[in-house]
Amino acid sequence: MFVFSMYMQLIFKNILFVIPLFLLELVAAQNPVFKHMADVSNLPDVEFYDVLEDHENYIWLAANKGLYRYDGKTYQRFSHPNQKGNSLFQLSLDSNGILWCNNISGQLFYIKNNKLNLFFDASHLVKGQLSPFAISENNIRLFTTTGIYDIHRTTKKTTKIFNGFCFSSANYASTNYAFTTDIESDTKRHQVYKLEGTKTIPILEIKNSKLIQSPLLFAFKNAIFLTYKSDSENIIYFINKANNTAKKLATPKQIKEETIYNLLSFGDTYWFLTTSGIFVYDFKNGAFIFKEQLFQTESITDVELDFNNNYWFTTLDHGVFVSPNLNIRRIELEAIKSKVTTSCALSNNQFVLATNDGKLLFYNHSNHIKTLQLPGKKIIGNLFHDIEKQLLIISINASESFVMDLKTNKIIDAKNKFAVAKTFSKINKNTLFYGNYKEGIVYKNPFSLSEKKVISSNRVKASIVNNNKLFVSYINGVFKYDLNTYTALELKLNQNSLIVDAIAKTENTIWMSTQHNGLLKFENNTLSKSVISLPKPLEINTLKSDSVFLWVSTNKGLYRYHTKDHNLKFLSDQDGLNTTINDFLILKDFIVLIFPKAFYILQKNKGLFKAFKTSKIKIEAVSINDLDTLLQANYKLPYNLNKIGVSFNSNGFQSNQHVKYQYRVKQIDTSWKNIPLHTHFVNFNSLSSGTYTFELKAKNISAKTPVFATPITFIITKPFWETYWFYGLVLTSIIGVFWLYFRWRLQQKEAQRIAEIDKILIDKKITNLRLENLRSQMNPHFIFNALNSIQDYIISNEKELASSYLVKFSRLIRIYLDYSQQNEITLAEELNALKLYLELEKVRFEDELEYQISIDNLLNTNQIKVPSLFIQPYVENALKHGLLHKLNDRKLHIEAKIIQQNKLQITVEDNGIGRAHSEKLKRPNQQHKPFATKANKERVHLYKNKLKRDITITTNDLYDKNNEAAGTKVVITMPIH
Repeated sequence: MFVFSMYMQLIFKNILFVIPLFLLELVAAQNPVFKHMADVSNLPDVEFYDVLEDHENYIWLAANKGLYRYDGKTYQRFSHPNQKGNSLFQLSLDSNGILWCNNISGQLFYIKNNKLNLFFDASHLVKGQLSPFAISENNIRLFTTTGIYDIHRTTKKTTKIFNGFCFSSANYASTNYAFTTDIESDTKRHQVYKLEGTKTIPILEIKNSKLIQSPLLFAFKNAIFLTYKSDSENIIYFINKANNTAKKLATPKQIKEETIYNLLSFGDTYWFLTTSGIFVYDFKNGAFIFKEQLFQTESITDVELDFNNNYWFTTLDHGVFVSPNLNIRRIELEAIKSKVTTSCALSNNQFVLATNDGKLLFYNHSNHIKTLQLPGKKIIGNLFHDIEKQLLIISINASESFVMDLKTNKIIDAKNKFAVAKTFSKINKNTLFYGNYKEGIVYKNPFSLSEKKVISSNRVKASIVNNNKLFVSYINGVFKYDLNTYTALELKLNQNSLIVDAIAKTENTIWMSTQHNGLLKFENNTLSKSVISLPKPLEINTLKSDSVFLWVSTNKGLYRYHTKDHNLKFLSDQDGLNTTINDFLILKDFIVLIFPKAFYILQKNKGLFKAFKTSKIKIEAVSINDLDTLLQANYKLPYNLNKIGVSFNSNGFQSNQHVKYQYRVKQIDTSWKNIPLHTHFVNFNSLSSGTYTFELKAKNISAKTPVFATPITFIITKPFWETYWFYGLVLTSIIGVFWLYFRWRLQQKEAQRIAEIDKILIDKKITNLRLENLRSQMNPHFIFNALNSIQDYIISNEKELASSYLVKFSRLIRIYLDYSQQNEITLAEELNALKLYLELEKVRFEDELEYQISIDNLLNTNQIKVPSLFIQPYVENALKHGLLHKLNDRKLHIEAKIIQQNKLQITVEDNGIGRAHSEKLKRPNQQHKPFATKANKERVHLYKNKLKRDITITTNDLYDKNNEAAGTKVVITMPIH
């Protein structure tokens, strides 16, 4: 007893009278997590009036600068050339999903074919006032200060159905409600009418001499509300739709003097949109019950809940912001300059935050209860709450620690007993495990005279107690202790030690987060890898349990795993948690995420985890060879238009960051190919000929199932050189070429055979002609005359002359016989034979013959070829028919020269009696015929037509100045060969 008494005295001496900071007001701005659209996109304006999501999940924004459409990436502005002013208001969808809006000037617009169309200009009806409108199947109903009008949607015919001053209207289904005013002398009578078709039913009449301001009607499924301001206070009426009765309500004090812009219903709550944010109420038993106020510094004009349960808020002066999850609230710690270093859950929904300057901040839910300040600016490193004793251990990141009595707020200096704590685990009512940077310690009676047992001299990382076993993670491994003997057994995976950063338990399972082996579980004395399908790569920071749930904080969000049905859900950037979560607390009804300058409150209800969806994929453009083309399901393109580009998008809030796309081309790909995030197009630079079906699917990264786009088929035709008809044409051409070739060869061979036959015949003919020529040259007269001359020489005993003449005659005969065997001889040989012939004929003419042979010096007579014995017949004719009958002065001139075009010209000219006189001297029975001349003509014909040698023979009669015959001139022209 004495020892215990002394210990208690020591304790009381060390009680610190903590500086109470109850008067310190920590202004905690509690709002749902949100993202300002100006931070995630190029928001085109700051003043917005309405927001609406259409059937294709586009977000439409009515702003001061105009009408905008957001597709998850960019904003598209819609305007009309006849639009009066930029501002548009009152966005509404008709039954066909067509968007309608209007402006202060009374112009009614609608969206069709991706452009803003002017439906009707009612400026003469609205008188410069913004007039509400309602859309029905056949009419647009316009509520104006001059009355209520129906404008036919087809004919634009205007029909006035009510005459009165209409301030406001509300619409639900096909029923309209209108607030009208009649001014009669000094009293003002206001009425609310129900309009069913053109029938008007009065519901409420307000007689008030006071001025009514800003009357607004709001129609919902089960109720109609009328609000207006009178004497600077808001008045609210409830109208029962079932029986058309009205009741004045007690105006909630929170909104009594606020300016009300709108009233909306979400679930079972009603939201008043005001200049001081949103006031949320339940409506029960004819009264509004206040729940909370959101965005109290903003002038909220409209709210829209999109297909992924994101809340869009428009403001009058602060743009647009989006709250992905109303169940996640962020509380800023703006009133303190310090940073939160650790936290601890207390009873029920209470918790405490500790800072780096020795403050303890106590909260109940998000409501700040109190702040306590430790003496000195101490960095609080860890906290532990003993639920049974209602004591709080405060561990300082130095050689200090404290114990706080939560009932009395008194703090006891515990010296370094719990200093630099890394973990606490309560073993039983009187035993506590405490681990620090150098050892693991078990305290018995930790809050009095303690028994201390060091169970390990290693740095401790985490610990937990389960089924009478203590599990402790050190820097060198994780160990399981028997709580009776504190003997340790190391837990290994595949015989390898483990480094465990965090430990948690659910029922009989121990969960461990390791540095190199991911998430492990120890169950039934077996250590194995977890079956939880966490994405990779992922860094696990903290593990905590809540009944059957295992909560896992990571660098990519917060995960909750149901250990019974194995369902895994998570909260990430899409829910507004765009930061790494290092520490969190589990309370009775909430999860608290701890950050240095703020904390998040997450409600543990069914609405915390959203079921994300993916909007339908819209093919925005198809380009062919870098040129946009009309959208269609099938394209048939020539082979050279094979560069294809497809642009697409899935609408939704930040869909460019949260939607992943995959594609495949059936004819090419066997599996789906990933498209990088933020990429909304696919290009095919050079498709070969063939049929390609382009398939595309998209999936929100938090959704379960993807959506598919309508497939697009591209048919790239083959180039003409790859078509069957071209192959057939080529084959036919090849066959035709071969056929023509062989036909040509056959014709060639046939022509060659015919040519050979012709040549044989020509040669034979020429031979015959040469023989005829030879026969003419060796005619009996010539031979007889020659032999007779030899005989005369012999008789006259002129032996030498006889011998000389005989030699010449024999040479001439030999030359004739020799040349007659050849088709052509040289010009020199021809002229030599001719000269020898003339020498013999000169004897016959008893030397009364003069002949001359002239040769052009340019002629190479030894190389030029001429037909054999071709000239001699014309010389013989000159002698025989021209000079023989002339008595004296017989002259013969033979000339060979080159003329134009490389031709040889041979001239035989005599000064005889001429051809005409010679014909007269012929005897009728003359036997000698000019064989040689006739033969030469046939030879010329053969040379021209068969041998293609252009030989011409021209015979000209010569006359003197008295026009008497003076001789004959034969001109032979042939190409030099």
